[in-house]
Amino acid sequence: MTVRSSFPDLLSDRLATYEPLRVEAAEGTTRAAVILLLRPSDDGAEALFVVRAEHPTDPWSGHVALPGGRMDPGDPDLVHTALRELREETGLRLKRPDIVGRLDELHPTSRHIPRIAITPFVGWQSRGGTVRRTVEIDGHFWAPLAELRAPSRRSSLVLEREGDSFRFPTIEYAGYTVWGLTYSIVRNFLDLIAVGDERQ
Repeated sequence: MTVRSSFPDLLSDRLATYEPLRVEAAEGTTRAAVILLLRPSDDGAEALFVVRAEHPTDPWSGHVALPGGRMDPGDPDLVHTALRELREETGLRLKRPDIVGRLDELHPTSRHIPRIAITPFVGWQSRGGTVRRTVEIDGHFWAPLAELRAPSRRSSLVLEREGDSFRFPTIEYAGYTVWGLTYSIVRNFLDLIAVGDERQ
């Protein structure tokens, strides 16, 4: 079954009326933006994920993530940051009208990662485009929204840090594990649009 033709309109309507949570970041906190990029597919809408390259100074080294990164001093706003990072990391070029909304901001407080506030945007890719490999990205995959929502894809990840165990919810798909900040963003999105409305 295919995604109903009005899904982009549904997406825009839901996001237009949504008031995302904003974080009050302390002075000195780095601002960043990511894109949850969607496109139509034969089986319904699907979302783009990237696999970050291994790097010793990157706290998200090797993780499944959404395209994005830190705001540069020359960026006029966070939408520009998100579009620039998408282009630099994947080669995909979106324009401002392709950004259909934003999700809840995140401000992780773990001492294991930098002090950062992340603004997630939702983009819709109606045109074609090929993801290219870059120095920041080791790979990528597109995951159907129906698969991201499926209970059978839910699991958990246990990490041991300094003698303590931490359990994180995950989405498992095609051998990849979506967890942490990326998981939180995806769950925010799925809850917001009530994926069943896609009629997949």
